[in-house]
Amino acid sequence: MRPGVALMAAAIFAMPARALAAEEPNRVAFRLEYTPPRTVRGCLGREDFTMWLASRFGYEVVRDDARALVHVEVKQAGRTTEAHVSARDEKGVERWKAVIPTDLDCRELIQDTAASIGSNLGNWHLTHERVPEWLLYRRPVEVGMPAPSPPVRAFMALLPPMRSWVRNPVLARVAETPESTQDAGARWEVAAAFLVSPYGLPTVGLGGGASVTLRWPAVFITGELRGMSTIATRAGGEPLRTTLWSGLVGPCREVGLRLAVCGLVSVGRLSARFDSPLERIDSAALSVMLGGRLSLDLVRFAGPVTLRLFGDAMIPLGQSRISVTTGAKSTIVAEADTPFVVVGISGSLTSR
Repeated sequence: MRPGVALMAAAIFAMPARALAAEEPNRVAFRLEYTPPRTVRGCLGREDFTMWLASRFGYEVVRDDARALVHVEVKQAGRTTEAHVSARDEKGVERWKAVIPTDLDCRELIQDTAASIGSNLGNWHLTHERVPEWLLYRRPVEVGMPAPSPPVRAFMALLPPMRSWVRNPVLARVAETPESTQDAGARWEVAAAFLVSPYGLPTVGLGGGASVTLRWPAVFITGELRGMSTIATRAGGEPLRTTLWSGLVGPCREVGLRLAVCGLVSVGRLSARFDSPLERIDSAALSVMLGGRLSLDLVRFAGPVTLRLFGDAMIPLGQSRISVTTGAKSTIVAEADTPFVVVGISGSLTSR
């Protein structure tokens, strides 16, 4: 090796880290306040979140000595998980905030949050805009003032930026008023349902129902009024139709992202209409039942509309039979001492 080359190589390796860091551009950087919540399952840890942020910005954007601060808090708002994000300058003044919702799991939410932060606080070169001064790692040098000495950086700073391979950015829903970021309280939901009863009535029953639900995060109370009627059948050679009018009420709890279970109490009137050639006979019996419901949210459309599939299984408390007498013969045409099964599909509208 020539002496000149050897001296040049020695000078490069002996160059202090301070001199190398001096050429580092003054880029966006911020401190990060984030702790995975214990009440929401599947959230990424702080280190994984920092890695996703670095992949969005192309470098290590989270710095403990940065001036700006980004605060991220994950909350459960009913059936939706939300990330509440705010960015503040070094004086504590809030400069940007957003609410990022998801119907998926918390892992996807944190990835969406990293993408949204990268889209809103980074990529200024794509829009040909200047980076806001409060986001910069170092305060810009004023004219006539000596430039501050850059901090000592390790040789890892010379590595190329990480390649961005995450999903396309999901823009946040920017919260313009404090009310849009407040904790979710009770919300009202109204729904209409189509019902089928394959078991419990003399034949297959069809009907509909309307319900009102009061929802809190993870729990809710529902009340429903329904009416069902059997497809025409025959008893003693004459046409018979059985009808059930009932009201249901009970508490429910969400046990999964789209799954909920309920305990129900039902009180209703089971009646039979028997059309004989000479007269029409109506008979009725009180129906009181206890049971449960399992519901699954099939589709959540844009806005507060949800398509839901559910199934009820009820057990009568006592024996209630409906019988009619034709001539000298008494015929039991309906009874409420067997389990009652209903499958339904409903469309609901939830208040904001």
